[in-house]
Amino acid sequence: MSKKRSNAEPQSLSPRFWLKSIIWLALAVALFLVPLCCGNFTKVVGQSWFQMVALTLFLCFIVSVCAKLTDVFSLRKNEGGITWCQIAILIAAVLWIIGFLLIFDIQKDSRYFLALGIVGTMLSWIFQDTLKGVVAFLHVRLNHLLSIDDWIQVPKYNVDGEVKRITLTTVTIYNWDTTTSSIPTSVLHSDHFVNFQKMSDGKTYGRQMEKAFIIDTRQIHAITAEEAQRLKAQDELRLFLPEEEIKEGVLNAQLFRTYVFHWMMANPNVSQHPRLLVRWLQQQEAGLPLQLQAFLMESGVMAFEWQQSQIIEHIVQALDWFGLRLYQSPSSYDIDKCIKQLADTTKGQETQA
Repeated sequence: MSKKRSNAEPQSLSPRFWLKSIIWLALAVALFLVPLCCGNFTKVVGQSWFQMVALTLFLCFIVSVCAKLTDVFSLRKNEGGITWCQIAILIAAVLWIIGFLLIFDIQKDSRYFLALGIVGTMLSWIFQDTLKGVVAFLHVRLNHLLSIDDWIQVPKYNVDGEVKRITLTTVTIYNWDTTTSSIPTSVLHSDHFVNFQKMSDGKTYGRQMEKAFIIDTRQIHAITAEEAQRLKAQDELRLFLPEEEIKEGVLNAQLFRTYVFHWMMANPNVSQHPRLLVRWLQQQEAGLPLQLQAFLMESGVMAFEWQQSQIIEHIVQALDWFGLRLYQSPSSYDIDKCIKQLADTTKGQETQA
């Protein structure tokens, strides 16, 4: 699987990052210098509003710095779980809440306690997705379910690509169609997602190939002695189909299934573990489906699709050797051709008459 990074991702700490950091720091310094210059520093510092502004500026500064460092860590893949930046953001948020309670001296018997409870309930309802995202982030990262550059699929959101950024609330994925998707982290906890990375890294038996070929049942029959001799004379079948099994009265579908199984067993690109199945499924109106389930050793996108296509093409080619064919619903071309043949037949009969 080829991996290509998005050029839009930050390569290092950009000047914009330093400018934002300087602005936050300047605001914090100005907050303390103004009352100091006015000569009433002690009085102003003791005010609740001053302490809350200072605490909020500190929180914003920590979040700004840590958010940028998260990009850098994600780009350099220096993280395998929860990073110090993400821990710092969580600690800063908790300290802000504790500071708020201490600064305004909010206790159970306080007059602000009821108002705080109402406001807290409203805020928790408004930011419930954010809170779910944080919980989901802790679940995913502590259990090592997701890492940078992992190949994942989230079917519900049509996401299929590589993970490029993981934050407390969002996950950014670079899709194979070169688009970028950003989904809430809570999605990875509440909805189904598939992580293909272990398979892509070759840590499994391979990538599963599962196909079904619907055989036209009108072509299934017991082979005659002439057909048996013709099959024995074909060099392509000798290595994968025992000659003693090719005999008059055997179903051509049975011989075809046996041939496909032995051919897949001998294919160097196919793993025989954990399973290799060539079986008939339940009869359908269209025909009798032959299911092929195997694991290809090459799990990369290009190599897998190439080998899978070669296997399908060979099986379609082998159908004709056994007098079989795939079922296909009649198209307008087939109907038009039948009408023309019927018209020609009728015209010929009229001419003879």
